Order: sequence, then C-alpha cells, then structure tokens
Amino acid sequence: MKDTQLRKRQAKIISQAVCTLLNSGGGVVKAHIKNSNYIFTRDGIGLENSFCDILPLPQKYLDYMQNKDYFLIFVKPWNPDISGLRVITLKTNFYLRSLSSSHELKAPDAVKFLKERKDTKGRSRQSRPGSFDSDELQPESLVMFFNMEKLIYEETFCFTKSKHAEVKMSPKEKIKEKILEILPQTVSAFANTEGGYLFIGLDLEKEQIIGFEADESDLVELKSEIEKCIGQLPVTHFCEEQEKIKYTCKFIPVHRQGTVCSYVCALRVERFCCAVFAAEPDSWHVEGSCVKRFTTEEWVKLQMDTTP
Repeated sequence: MKDTQLRKRQAKIISQAVCTLLNSGGGVVKAHIKNSNYIFTRDGIGLENSFCDILPLPQKYLDYMQNKDYFLIFVKPWNPDISGLRVITLKTNFYLRSLSSSHELKAPDAVKFLKERKDTKGRSRQSRPGSFDSDELQPESLVMFFNMEKLIYEETFCFTKSKHAEVKMSPKEKIKEKILEILPQTVSAFANTEGGYLFIGLDLEKEQIIGFEADESDLVELKSEIEKCIGQLPVTHFCEEQEKIKYTCKFIPVHRQGTVCSYVCALRVERFCCAVFAAEPDSWHVEGSCVKRFTTEEWVKLQMDTTP
C-alpha cells in the first residue's frame, strides 16, 4: 500500500461502507489484509482522520479487530439524538463562497443553512435582484469586464479572486474536461451566496489576459456541455417560485494584432432562491439488498425531519 492513490481509494471504499452501515442499523466491515507483516495493535488502521471527518465520536460507534489476514470494523447504528443529524454523510457537496474560495460545508452547517432557508421560504423576491446590474454587491469592475465585447491579448485586468469572482488560467490540455470539473462547486458556491463570476483564461499572477485557443465548433460544444452540467446540478426548493439556476455564459474573443487568437470563458451566476448542490450528497444506506446513495431530495428531507 505504498501507492498513495491506492490508499486513498481503499480509504474511500471503507469509509463508504462504514457510512452505509451507520445509516442502516449497523453491521461489520470485513477487509482483506494484503500486507502479511501487518499487526493492528502495532500499525493502527490509518483511517482515524477519515472517520473523525464523518463521526463526532468514532470510538462510540466503531470497534476494531484483526482476525488473521482480515481486518474487521464493527459498526453500531447511528444515533441522531447526539448531534441532531438524521444520517451520516461523507461529503455534503454543498458549497458557499467565502473570501476568495468556494468552501464545502460540513453536514451540521449545511443542515443549519437549509433550515434557515426553509424558515424564510427561500430568499424573498425583494432580496434577490433580477439582474446583476442592479445588485450593488457586485463590484463594477467585474460587471464591466463581463460585458466586454472583445479583449486584448496580454492586456492587464483590474480585479482578483474574491467573494464574487473566481479566476482561472486556461488549462493546457483537456480544456472542456477541466472547465466542467470546476463548474459544479463554483456554481453551487456563487448561487448559495451572493452570485458571482467565473473567468477562465486569465493569468492571475501576471494579471494578464491570455485566453484559450478554440474553433467556433469547439465553443458551441463547450457551451452546450456547460448548459448540460449546470442543468443537472441538484437543487432544493422551499419557495413557491421553484426557479431554475440563472446564469449567463459567454466566450469573449481575445485579439492580438487585430486578429482573434483565443477566448476567455466568462460565466455569471445569479444568487439562487433556495439551495444548489454540486452533486448528490455522498451519503449511503442499504435498501433491500442493495447499497444505495441518498438522492438530494431524500437527504434533505431526512436531515430536516424533526420527528424524535
């Protein structure tokens, strides 16, 4: 197990199994030990941090034992009375924007946020402007840059990463894949906070406009993939309007010596009425004889349930 990536994958599998049993009345995780020199009492399990991330008191719910070349984890049923959380979650996939980064909330904080949204039945129409131009929270420099019809190669720009702006350099390869990779958490964070802008193709260190090379057909495909990605993000509503995520995506041409040489991807996300997830919460349970992931709707309903 010297391979770091292999150890991470194994830790994820075991954490998922523990999460599943906690949410399903308990049970036993049985893992084969490949290292013939491994001794539990001497070497430990190396998963303490993983378990502490999902459990407030791991020692209350987990017991360990080595049986020859198998490692056993005895999992007790989760008791929601201790923390108020109805189910255990590995990752909420629920983001907020703070300072200049997108931060994933832990389950207790995410549930608190959702309960506050529910209590207010989402954000009132008065508190969420219909357009960014009327929102005084958005710095004018961001609005002006987004509205540009063309940019000049290696010209400087006058803003940086902030609560309302995420700036990324152009990926050197697999542009579409890299953009789609950062999109869910960025959209979730902006939508759940005050809205914001994502610019891809700017050198933040030198504060220069660079862009990425693409054909018209590439941009059409990329825009379609971005629309598909955002359209598939899980949302939860507590309001009557049941609105969809509002955003505007554009590709601003970058000129060098009068000719288009590249493009900057610019995405404006409006703040959402209720809650946007980057993906379904990473929370599992046994249903029948199958291990299943909770849908966002199921997860939110369970976590919001106040029934003793």
